[in-house]
Parts: sequence; C-alpha cells; structure tokens
Amino acid sequence: MGDRRFGIVLLVALLVAGVSGFGVYRMLQQAQADSRVPTATVVVAAVDLPDGHLVGASDVSVVDLPLAAVPAGAFATADSVVGRVTRVSVFMGEALLPGRLAPIGTGAGIEVKITPGKRAMAVKIDEVAGLSGLIQPNSRVDVLVTLNDDMTSGIQQQRAKLFMSNMRVLSVGSQVERGPDGRPMNATTAALEVTPVESEQLAVAANQGKIQLVLRGYGDPDTVETKGATVRGMMGRGEAPPPPAPRPVARTSVPSPATAPVQLAPPVQAPRKPDSAVVQVYRRDKLTQTTLEKRDTLKVRDTIKPPASSPL
Repeated sequence: MGDRRFGIVLLVALLVAGVSGFGVYRMLQQAQADSRVPTATVVVAAVDLPDGHLVGASDVSVVDLPLAAVPAGAFATADSVVGRVTRVSVFMGEALLPGRLAPIGTGAGIEVKITPGKRAMAVKIDEVAGLSGLIQPNSRVDVLVTLNDDMTSGIQQQRAKLFMSNMRVLSVGSQVERGPDGRPMNATTAALEVTPVESEQLAVAANQGKIQLVLRGYGDPDTVETKGATVRGMMGRGEAPPPPAPRPVARTSVPSPATAPVQLAPPVQAPRKPDSAVVQVYRRDKLTQTTLEKRDTLKVRDTIKPPASSPL
C-alpha cells in the first residue's frame, strides 16, 4: 500500500515537472522570438572584385543582414548580378549595388572605368618612358613634354615641362587591370583619363615633341608648378637675353603725281630785343631813370620817379 502511494506521488511530481518545463520552454521561445531582429537576404562580394570585372557565380554569396543595415537597392538573389560588370572596385563583404555595376549588356572593358565627363586617350610610350613596365593600370602619373622652344630668346633650344599632373592610367596596352602578382607589364601604349580640353593639349604635345610619363607615389595628390628646364638653365647660364627690338624704318612720303607739292611758308621769327642799359640820375629831389638802347640811332627813354628817400 505504501509503495503504491509513493508511486502515485512520484508520477504526479514528474507530471508537474514536465508541465513546468514545457511552460518555461515556451516562454523562452516567445522571448527569443520577441527579441529577434528582422533580417533580409543581400548579395555581397565573396572576394575582392576590381573595376571592369565580369561577375561570376563564385564571386558572390548571399547573407542575411538586419533590415536596418541593408543598403537601398541591394540585390537579394545571386542571379541578379551574375554576368554584370563592376564599374568600381568592390571589396569582400560589401553589398553589390546598382551604382557599382555597369548597365545590363555592358561588356568588360575600359569604357566602364571612364569617369562621366572624361575621355580615354592613348599615349605612346617606350621602355624608358614606361619605367620598364612599372606603370600599370590605376597608376597616377605626370605628363612630361620635351620640345623645341624658340619663342623667348630667338635661339632654338629644347625645353622640358611638366604640363599635366596626377593623371589616372586606365590601361596599359590591352591590360585594363593590375595583375595580382604586380609584375611589370611591357606595352607600347598607355590610356590616360583626360578631359576634352586636356585631350587637345595632349595631342598638340605629342605631335610637336616627345611625351614621357612620370610615375607618382601612392597617395600623393600634390601638384608642383615648374618653370621648365633648358640646356642653358642646366649649365647655370640662365636664359638667353631677348633679342633687341627692331628699329623702326623711316618712310619717306612720295607726293602723288596728281597733286602738286604744297609749299610751306618759312616760320616768322620774332624780332630780337635790342640790348639796353638803365642809368639812374638824381636831380635835386627827383630820381630820373634813363634807358639806352644800342641801335643804329640811340634812343633815350626817361622815366621820372620820386626818390625813395631824400639824399642826405
């Protein structure tokens, strides 16, 4: 009888414990559901994608992000971005957005790298001007032109001048992106990103002189203004003095045969003032001044003035 009563009490205790445990489990599930942050699926880059890269299925992955962290316009499926071309570099873990991709149907090439409002212009380089292949896509260079200068001194001499600074290299030869190993790329041309005005200046410089590219250091945005270099300046002799101005050539006027020459009257000379002398004569209490003029006939002009003071 006692064993039976003990079994009933144990059964009731187990039942109460099971009901209590289930209730706690349900409460924990409800609390976890209430504290769960809503998420959404977003397509992100699985590896670093350079600009102008054709996106493949292995280049992207789909992750869940909180709704507050989902960028506007983000893609939700991988099929939406596979086959598209990147306009800018996308790093691993970044979401792929419409602004980072070229329009649908655009092929991989240099045109997707050109900034709106600018152009791509090819510049011929050689092994020396190209720094033995060290200039690569996305490098920053200065453009140096060397040409004959005879505008200032009248003497023909060569002048070198940096006339473009901090220019972006879009491609080297047919290579539009830097190699992963960073090895030099030997090519005969380099495409620079220029404005329409800069393209005109670059065309004149390439036709009139020799173009060389000067490689800039990473993160160096400073632009240095230079005066250019000449042979005389390198030797410490300064610039040649400017040539003397030509003298004006006197032109003689030839009278027209239809009109007779005009005879000009000789200038009228003013009569020369004759030499004269003034003589003062005191006559008692009167002062007399006499002016004598030297002429053919002597003329005397008398002026009588009262004396300033009586003579002693």
